[in-house]
Amino acid sequence: MNRYLNPKGSRKVSLFRRHENMPIIIMFVGFVAAIIIMQLIAGASSGTIGYPSFISPVNLFNIMMQIACVGIMAVGMTMVMISGGIDLSVGFLVSLIAIFTATAITKWGMSVPVAITLALFLSIGLEAILGFIISRSSAEPFIITLGGMIAFQGIALLLCKSHEVTMQGQLDFFKTNLLNDVKSSEGLIMSIPIYVVIFIAVTVIIWWLLKYTKYGRRIYAVGANSNAAYLSGIDVKNIKLSTYMLNGLLVGGAAILLLARVNVGIITLGQGLEIDTIAAVVIGGVAMSGGKGNIWGTFLGAVLLGTIANAMNILRLQSEWQFVAKGVIIIVAVYAGAISAQLSARNDLRRKHSLSEES
Repeated sequence: MNRYLNPKGSRKVSLFRRHENMPIIIMFVGFVAAIIIMQLIAGASSGTIGYPSFISPVNLFNIMMQIACVGIMAVGMTMVMISGGIDLSVGFLVSLIAIFTATAITKWGMSVPVAITLALFLSIGLEAILGFIISRSSAEPFIITLGGMIAFQGIALLLCKSHEVTMQGQLDFFKTNLLNDVKSSEGLIMSIPIYVVIFIAVTVIIWWLLKYTKYGRRIYAVGANSNAAYLSGIDVKNIKLSTYMLNGLLVGGAAILLLARVNVGIITLGQGLEIDTIAAVVIGGVAMSGGKGNIWGTFLGAVLLGTIANAMNILRLQSEWQFVAKGVIIIVAVYAGAISAQLSARNDLRRKHSLSEES
């Protein structure tokens, strides 16, 4: 019997190929284990060995609160990148939507539902413009969205006249604690705000959309080979356009939730978020060339990035080390993905060669 076949005659598939998120899972588990060990060693050296605060329920909920908005943005970016695109404009689009929402409520006298609705339509519309240009031309998404990033920054500054727009808690309902003053064993109040539930719900919905719908399969097909997708009857242009519009919806929602957290619309609110968003997606295993990746990998990537920042704070390390750690994680994740792809291709070639010899 061929060594590449299992007893039932089907192909034997490696653990990494059966579980495409295995590299990020291993990195995540390894990082968490390292932090726990460091806390235990620090406690032993000080003579106060106790339960590691890093894995306490309160801290785990804090991590989810910290990554919720970036996680929603990363889910939208996942669809764009699977389809073969990229979007550098999301950071300043967050700032623009937050400033617009805050201004509409506090200065223009709009009700909260109307302001949120208009903000979401604005976000979708701006992303639709970028998506239309990218899908209807051969222009590089990197350059088009870079121009969008600069334009959104300018529009946001014009809208707020380079000043911050302070709110009076009109969006606080997004921060409602669903645990109703539940306390941990240490006596600390545990909190799961509504926006964390929204993040999880968005993740599940987009996962289902990509995995179980014809539309999701078409996104993968377009990203893997747009020419082949076109010849098979897929409307490549509108598929690409739709991913940018869905991304706009999610970025707009993330901007509103982030505004609810800080209560201030300011230009720096979304500055640099495009880096964290793309990093979470890449770490999660989504190919920059498109056609490969999944939502749960992105979810784990976002959690890993949030865990890094949280662990650095707990260990009282300088914030500058967070950038070093994130950069190393990105390099390791991409390198591991490349090595895994090379090994898979080599095994496929070896299997084909073995089958040809037997025949």
